[in-house]
Amino acid sequence: MNRELRSTDSGTELSSTMTRLVVITNFNAGRNRSRPDVIRRLTRDAGGHCLQAEDLESIRRATREAVQRGVDVLAVNGGDGTVHGALTEIMHLDTRLPDLAIIPGGTTNMTANDLNANAPLEGCLRQLAAQVQLSPESRARVRRPMLRVFREPQAAQYGFFLGAGIVLDGMAHFRKKVASHGLRGELAAGISLLRGLGGMARGEGAWVASHSMSFVEHDRKERHDDQVLLMATSLERLLLGMRPWWGQRPCPIHLTSVRRRPKAVMRRARGLLTGRPHPKMTSSEGYFSENVTAFDLYADGAFALDGEIFAVEPGEPVRVEATAPISFLNLQQAGG
Repeated sequence: MNRELRSTDSGTELSSTMTRLVVITNFNAGRNRSRPDVIRRLTRDAGGHCLQAEDLESIRRATREAVQRGVDVLAVNGGDGTVHGALTEIMHLDTRLPDLAIIPGGTTNMTANDLNANAPLEGCLRQLAAQVQLSPESRARVRRPMLRVFREPQAAQYGFFLGAGIVLDGMAHFRKKVASHGLRGELAAGISLLRGLGGMARGEGAWVASHSMSFVEHDRKERHDDQVLLMATSLERLLLGMRPWWGQRPCPIHLTSVRRRPKAVMRRARGLLTGRPHPKMTSSEGYFSENVTAFDLYADGAFALDGEIFAVEPGEPVRVEATAPISFLNLQQAGG
């Protein structure tokens, strides 16, 4: 059976018949903006339907409808924020999940690049077309747990990368000063992160003095205070291939933090970002990295989950824990 899309005054929605593939596409996302015709053609060539969704409510609605109608494969084409919105909606649905795929249509695409080994947008859509033609048991897959982030009485949010403290300053710097000058993508975001580390090393007030966070790791019940940078992820690759963690425990969340005024931060920056620490990068020197199953974050006003910012009251606990691994189609190009 074929599922068709029909246009309405409120947007594009699915008809009641079945389809194999739906691609939820945010055409406002970074890479998608310049190639809408190519995306529509490649989606059509894959035998799928392009469902346009460009704000959180339409992303949630499109995701909910596609899953509830029983699509075989659901792909999300957009940036990390689009993916976060769709996957959070999926995780709240009490139904069988379709095969999931993530297309790198945004600016940084941290999630898609990890799942698909940095394959390009068009290449991922072509691989998606090939995967859809296979039986479900023959499709290539990659598995990652997600971060479940919740605080009473809010509904849980789901994502792959949580940042707080100077990470948020780096995001603001990227959006206001770097991206506005035309530099985009992983390189631009990476530059902003390095800018944050530089500010931390110099003790700049705007980047450091305003931050003071704490967290408690559940595995050892240890509390860490006066932190100015915190990153937690269940991905295995971040911007520019960075792997800023070096924990040894076999747990699903890579958690790294830096305390106020760490020792020799610029000399240690390479080790911090690559996960190859200098022997002196220890908690006593201001550096922490371990793999954990869960932790409580006490942020200083906000945290970011997959690029989306959430406000919190100072001292309000935010629980972060790992889900069971989720299966995604691997859209890495053949031979890649």
